[in-house]
Parts: sequence; structure tokens; C-alpha cells
Amino acid sequence: MDFKYEYTDFLTWFRDSGILIRGRPHYKGILLMRGSLVNSAVRLAIVGGSLYATAPALAQEASAQLEEVTVTAQRREESLQTAPVAITAISPEMLERRQMTDTRQIVFNVPNLTGNNNVGQSTATTFFLRGVGTTENLGTADTSVGLYLDDVYIARQAVNNFSLADIERIEVLRGPQGTLYGRNSNGGAIRIVTKKPSADPEATVSATIGNYNRVEGRFSGNAPITDNLFVRANLLVQQDDGYISNSTLGKDVNNTDYLGARIALRALPSDTMTVDFAFDYSRDQTNGGYASDIAGVLRPRTSSLYKVVSGVENSGDAKTYGGSLNVAWDLGEDLSLTSITGYRKTEQKLVLDLSDQPVSLYTLFQDQFADQISQEFQLNGKVGDSFRYVAGLYYFDESIDANMTDATRANAAAAQSRFNKIFTADIESYAGFGQVEYTMGDFTFIAGARYTREERTLDVRQISTVPGALFNFDPAALRARAALGQNIDLDRTFTKTTPKVGVNWAISDDLFGYVSYTKGFRSGGWTGRALRVDQYVNVDPEDVESYELGLKATLADGRVRWNNTAFSMDYTDLFNSLQIAGVFLVQTADARIQGLESEFTWRVTPNLDVFANIGYLDPKFTGTKPANLASTLQRSPELQTKVGFSIDYPLASGSLRVNGDLFRTDEYRISPANLAVTAPILPVTSTLTGPYQLVNASVGYAWNDGKFNITAACTNCLDEEFSTAGQFIGGYSAVYAGQPRYYRLTATAKF
Repeated sequence: MDFKYEYTDFLTWFRDSGILIRGRPHYKGILLMRGSLVNSAVRLAIVGGSLYATAPALAQEASAQLEEVTVTAQRREESLQTAPVAITAISPEMLERRQMTDTRQIVFNVPNLTGNNNVGQSTATTFFLRGVGTTENLGTADTSVGLYLDDVYIARQAVNNFSLADIERIEVLRGPQGTLYGRNSNGGAIRIVTKKPSADPEATVSATIGNYNRVEGRFSGNAPITDNLFVRANLLVQQDDGYISNSTLGKDVNNTDYLGARIALRALPSDTMTVDFAFDYSRDQTNGGYASDIAGVLRPRTSSLYKVVSGVENSGDAKTYGGSLNVAWDLGEDLSLTSITGYRKTEQKLVLDLSDQPVSLYTLFQDQFADQISQEFQLNGKVGDSFRYVAGLYYFDESIDANMTDATRANAAAAQSRFNKIFTADIESYAGFGQVEYTMGDFTFIAGARYTREERTLDVRQISTVPGALFNFDPAALRARAALGQNIDLDRTFTKTTPKVGVNWAISDDLFGYVSYTKGFRSGGWTGRALRVDQYVNVDPEDVESYELGLKATLADGRVRWNNTAFSMDYTDLFNSLQIAGVFLVQTADARIQGLESEFTWRVTPNLDVFANIGYLDPKFTGTKPANLASTLQRSPELQTKVGFSIDYPLASGSLRVNGDLFRTDEYRISPANLAVTAPILPVTSTLTGPYQLVNASVGYAWNDGKFNITAACTNCLDEEFSTAGQFIGGYSAVYAGQPRYYRLTATAKF
């Protein structure tokens, strides 16, 4: 069959079939992206097929296949195409081509994942996966999407925006991962896997210049020390002047000043043992994240989200460092034991004007320090060809100290009230887990469970300029409330068992399906943002039950990879923190979230790849919804899509590399609050962002077998203006702008 005709016919079927679900008209045709984006990808692919047929320079073997992708999401190596879980796997090539430089930018490349800087904090990234997440970064509440660096859990959101330098791969596991990854992964897990030292000496140096006086330098190197000891190191420096103009202070703000470094050692003491040690450090200093008041109530709106009038010198100073020790023993042909030890310390200091007024109505001063240690043991094995198992023990200990001051005033002429609170939270968690798989013919049956026990303690002291026992209190006042049976307990214990069952079906060598049931939970805590003693209440754990159906296909002799997932999740005790007329409330609700995900990659020619991914969400509150909550879940856009292409065109003396992609999201809420109740004088639309679309592109030239490369690139090339977070309190609606257009020129040399 003619190659061009074959793929045109295939894509016509792909385009016309929608999502292959026709029972509900609302779902039908979702892969058309409402008639635009997928059709654009289809046309691009057909053009690519024509190029293949007409350009002699590209007429290489038509059987060029997509590279095999190996993941370790189930605590062992396996093919992406036979892993029974929804995974997006991101390689170093994808990081470069799609210009993902930090964890925040992962969100534009994964179906149903949203994320952004937390309120005014360049170092804190808020992740919502399949509509599950939290914007709270205090130690009184945990995250809902687990972040792992070389299998070490990163507990605090305050300093989790890691720069993606010297990365082997990233795996984003969508849906609850309660069995193998445990608590606080009820939305999913993001695994960052760094490159390991090896015996091959190498070094890479790159330098970047760009707009906003952007300068960046990167170095990574690898070298053998002895025959069985190797070292790898990398260094990253980033600086720019900031992209927000402050008319009151008369300068640009929101700058970047980042330094990060990492060193890793690998030892091979015997043929059956591998020891990996790594230590990393990063420091991020900025003159602060600035929000723009878009309400138009207290003052006229500025002409752009990138123009502010705050009279406060905001600042942000964050540091984090940590180490990991991973020891793997091969105990026999079918048995291995792994020990993973981790330590991390984070420090974050913030000064933020949350109102964007010449005289601030709400300034937040926050210092937070956290120390964590963790230890995990994993035993992996199999019996014969049909039985596999993994079992493990896990221990986690964390201490968080925070000193916060809320400085507020009713208007510019009013006196300022200050609420200073100092709290300490301690967390200790234990878990045991196991999962077994039994294969019969083309079917594999999976069963697993994790038992978690967690103990949490909290001490809070507050000093306020507002008189009265409700505002000035110490831990004894909170314990007195607990003694009266009120909804506060400063010593809490949680126990939870999170099971998983599933069936895999190896339909053929190129088609794999699975169905699974999984539970996950986020640990409980307290309302850390409260201003009065009676506002401190218990926060119960969140529970998620998920049903998932997946189909993974490898088509056209390995040139097409197409993975699809459908899911339904029951979400219990969904946590929301609201401020209403100066009172902090915790509102819980139940919800059902259903959705679809599709990821498609086609190697049209050996030199041209096209791709598309789509995420669809249908979230609904179930039961009685509190009136203070908005009608829809926050950060849950109905439809998110991304399409793009990558060309590596051989030339006589090198290769031309061209990449482009388009990301689009529907409108979604950046706050859970119902403004008609919580701040009735503000426009209801102020808690919404989108729809918006971001275009990214790059063109580069590589020569000398790819050792030298120069690339011109831009992100948000069309300079789309959009908001990502906000603070909504009577009279102002201060929202934070997403990054504007960045363009840069990068030169790279490999030795």
C-alpha cells in the first residue's frame, strides 16, 4: 500500500471517530478539540507524509520506529506500553524540544494536569491532577499530588519548583497511587529521575541570553574516578530583570535570581550491588511576585496584568538542599532488595502585598522552615514466569516551623492590624505495602494494598494588635477547646488502608488494555491560615476512589503510539479554605470527577514527529454543596489540548531542528469561593482564567555529530495574557499573571 495513502486513510478514521465513545453526545468528537486543534495536527501530519514522499533528502527507511520507552512507575522496569497505569513519560529530548525548564512547565504537556506558582511564590508550584489538588503550602496541610525526586518524596510545596537540569526522564502517574506511593498522592504522582553517573567521561556547557535581560549558564559533567566509582555534577545559574512594571516603585519587579547545583556518586562494590548517592542545593531570590487588582472597585484597572501599583517592596528568598542514598542488591536471578534513604531541608521567607494598592490593604510576612527524613525498603521478585511481587516498608518524619504575620487594614486611611502566629507541626508516618501480579495466558491479575499510620501534632501561638482572647492566644487556649469537645485536636492519629485491584489484557503484541480500581488519601491537618482561636479546626483526610480503563496501542510498525484512558473518581471530604469577611472557614464537599485522556505520537518520517494530547474533565459536586463554594471545582478545565511537531532534518554539514507546539485550555476557576457570597462587590468573573492558548517554537542548527548546537526559541510566542492565581477579598481582586513571551538564544557544546 502506498505510504501516503495508508496514513491519510488512518488519520481520516482517527479524526472522524471522535473518542470512540458515542453513547453521550457531550463526549462525542472530543478529539476534534472543538473542530480546530486535532484537525490542525492531522493536516500537519498529512503534509509531513507528502514531504516524505517528495523530498529525496528524507527518503530513508519507512520503518523508522518510535523509541521504546521504559518506566519504573510500578517500582520495576517495564515498557510504557505494558504498564497498567496512566503515565506520561518525558524524555530529555522532550524536555529540550518543548522547552520545559522547571517543574511548573510540565503541566502544559500532561493531560488533565494544571499547575502554576502558588500565590506570589516563584518557588512553590501548585499541582492539580484530574481536578485533585490543593493551593495550601503551609505545614498544617499536605499536598494532593506527590512529587518525588529520585524516589524521595518532597513533602513541602513551598520549594518544589525544581529546575529540570540533567534529567534522565520524568514520569507523571495520573490518578490515585495509594498502594505503591502512599499518602498524599490521591491525585497522582510526579517522578523526577536524574541522570546517574557512569564510566563514560562527558561534559556539556550551554549559555543563554534573552529578553528581560535574561542570562543563563548550565554545566553538567560525568567522569570515572576508579573502575567502580563514578561522579556526575551539574550547575545552573539564571538571572533576569523581571516582567512586571511597578509604577509606584518606579521599576520592574518579579525578577529571577537562581543558583542550583547537584553532585552524584555511583559505586559498584560488587557485581550484585549498586550504590547511588546524590546531594543537591538551590537558592532562589526575587523581589517578589506581584499581583494586579482587576476588580476596578478601589482604583481603576491598569491596562495589563503586567502593570501593578503596589507600594510594598515584595521579596522572596527560598533555599532547599537534600541528599539521597539508594542501595540496590541483586539477591538472585529473580529477587532484589532496594533501600532508599532521603533527607531534605527547605527555608522560605516571603513578603507579599496581596492587595496591589499604593497603600497595602493586606501584606503577608511568612517564614517557614521544614526538615524531613525518609526511609524505604523495597523487595522485588518473581516466581516462574507467571507470578511477580513487590513489598515494602516506609518511614517518614518531618518537622515544620513557621512564623507568619498578616498585616491588614480596612482602607488606606485606617490603622493597620497585625496578626502574628508562630506554629510548629510534627509528622511521623509508617507504612507497609505489597502488590502481586499473576499471569494466566493473555491476562494478568493484580492485587495490592498499603497500610499507613500517621501521627501529627501542632502548637500555635498568636499575638495580635486586636484586643481580645480570640485574637491573642497560646496552645493552652486551643487545648481548652479540645477539652470541651470542640472540633480541634492538636494531637491527631490517622490510619488508612488503600487497596488496588486490576486486570491487564495483552490483546496482541501491539495492543494492551487494563481495568483497575484504586484508592488514595490525603492526610488530615488543620486550618493554618486562621486569624482567631475559634477559626482553628480539624481538617479530615480526603479520600478518592478511582475506576480506570486504559487502552495502549502501538501501530503502523511501531511508528504510532496512541494511549487512551477513561476514569471515574469519587472524591470525599474535598478540602477548601475560604476567607469570608475576615473569617477563615474550612468547607468540605463530595464530588464525582469523570474524564478522558489521550496521548498520540506519530513518526511520520525518520525526521518528523507529530504529537497531540487531550484531557477532558467532567467534575460535579455530589450531595449538598456549601453555599460558600463555587458551582464548579477549582482548576478543573473541561478540555485541555496540546498539538505539536518536531523536525530533525539532515543537512550536509549538520542538521536543522525545528519544533513547535500549541497548548489550549478551557476556562477554569482559580479559587474555590463563590464570590456572590464571599465578596459580593467583586465581579464573579475575577476567579476565572482562560480560555487561553500558548504557542511555543524553536529553530536550531546542530553540527559535528550534535556536539555543537545553537537554538533560537520562544515560549508564549504570541504574548498571551492570562492569570494563574489570585487573592479575592472585599474590594480587590488581585490576580497573578502567567509568564509573558520569553525569547532566548542558546549555544551548547558537548565534549
